[in-house]
Amino acid sequence: MSWSLKKKSQALLAAEQGTIRKDWGGRISVALVYPNTYAVGMSNLGFQTIYRHLNAIPDVVCERVFVPDAEDADEMRRSATPPFSLESRRPLTDFHLVGFSVTYEGDYINVLRLLAMAGIPLRAAARRAHDPLVLMGGVCAFSNPEPIAPFMDFVVVGEGEELVVELIAAYREGYRDREAFLTSLTTLDGIYVPGGYDAAYGADGTLAAMAPRDGAPEVVVKRRLRNVNAFETVAAVKTPHAEYGHMALLEVGKGCGRGCRFCLEGQVYRPVRHRSVEALRETVARMAASGERRVGLVGACVSDYPWLGELLKIIEENGLELSISSLRADSLTEDLVTALARGGHRTLTMAPEAGTERLRWAVRKPISDAQLMSACDLVRSHGIPNLKTYFMIGQPTETSEDVEAIVDLAERMLERLRVLDASGRPFGRLTLSISSFVPKPWTPFQWAPFDGAESLQVKLEIIKRGVRRFSNVRVLHENPREAALQALLARGDRRVGDFLELAASYDGDWRRALREWEGDAAFYTTRRRSTGERMPWDHFDVGVKKAGLLREWERAHAESAVAVGAR
Repeated sequence: MSWSLKKKSQALLAAEQGTIRKDWGGRISVALVYPNTYAVGMSNLGFQTIYRHLNAIPDVVCERVFVPDAEDADEMRRSATPPFSLESRRPLTDFHLVGFSVTYEGDYINVLRLLAMAGIPLRAAARRAHDPLVLMGGVCAFSNPEPIAPFMDFVVVGEGEELVVELIAAYREGYRDREAFLTSLTTLDGIYVPGGYDAAYGADGTLAAMAPRDGAPEVVVKRRLRNVNAFETVAAVKTPHAEYGHMALLEVGKGCGRGCRFCLEGQVYRPVRHRSVEALRETVARMAASGERRVGLVGACVSDYPWLGELLKIIEENGLELSISSLRADSLTEDLVTALARGGHRTLTMAPEAGTERLRWAVRKPISDAQLMSACDLVRSHGIPNLKTYFMIGQPTETSEDVEAIVDLAERMLERLRVLDASGRPFGRLTLSISSFVPKPWTPFQWAPFDGAESLQVKLEIIKRGVRRFSNVRVLHENPREAALQALLARGDRRVGDFLELAASYDGDWRRALREWEGDAAFYTTRRRSTGERMPWDHFDVGVKKAGLLREWERAHAESAVAVGAR
């Protein structure tokens, strides 16, 4: 290992608080890999939680691995250094288990890049007895892991807090033979062994069957955490190099009861489970005692936490400042905005998602224009200088009028925002963050076509041209072609694995891989799915019934034609 790589890893560790170091002697070793940068991975509460829970098991040592930046990747190639863990700088091949925490489909390519750099065979079927077992967890593991399934020995389907203990126990008791161990895992709820299933395709290219063999279950049932109060979900390690800096993150619960028709999280994390205010009180007190100054509340819809008012008082009583990433305009309160302003919040974020009430109702985000205007008034009356809003283009039933209405809505919001606050300070900036709709499994819109990169680019230009006349409006947006990649991977089947392998061989150049891949990307992206088509994820049970999704799919189209005032 070169001195520069060693020095950088030492600097990252030196800046951390709470790093867990354990001796390797006689312990089961787990490399916990976040297939993105250190800053992104250390901001992920799920990744941090599993790191802490694994290291709480006495005979387990768990160390973290991240994707090297471009400079480090070049140095690793030059010095023939494989990817290594942060804590002990051991290569991935030294570990018994290599687990990837994947929350974004685009990171699948990084998973394969890291395996290739480590010298671990990419395909699970090609691995030998001495190779580490490669597994995957995270939300992508129980939405649709099929594109990356050929490269996984097994997949953790669902919430892993309880399951990791059972998994380690199974490894401790039963790892003698690789194939026998994988077969034994199929008896655990929440474990999917892709090698135990054979995919068959029809003449039209759609999936015809996913046939289990060797005792694998026909349906893999998602593991759900039964008692959220039994597992504290906080960051184990604090570092200024995370995206959120030194802010302490605290999960208030799992799931969301709103049911937005485009949202994966709102479906797969059902049912809604809130941590008790008593449990959170204890956690907040410990945070304050350890010297924390700022706490960020995490959850699918934090403003729906039923005891939020009491929690705000607890945070204030402990002398902590409050931060929340995004709020619903229809659940903003004076107390909540006051707490954010007191904590030095300079930007309040909310997600209208669409420019018209009609489209908001169609996607089941029923926030009225009046509620958005009231939110603007709250922002200014409490002296918060900036407002950030999230919009999504390319949604089902969207028209050109809906796209143009984003500009109109921005103008009307500016009229409410461009006033002096109580201290005489002017408004700062309105940010429009524009994302592209990507159809996701387990949502009522899973049958919808992706809009297409070219169409989305046209819509982006309409918005950007429309707001140029406003001096304090900024437009942020992703590249529609990257959204197209996500659309391919979100609903792909195992054949898409060939594309991933090709992209990894080109060091992540997925555009080149798409040009050379023999598959048809449009088949997976811009094609509207038949409601009778077998989906690549239909052999999973995540607690969402297809009949219910179908009803919501039909209602979305019916409601989109009804005037908002007639609802």
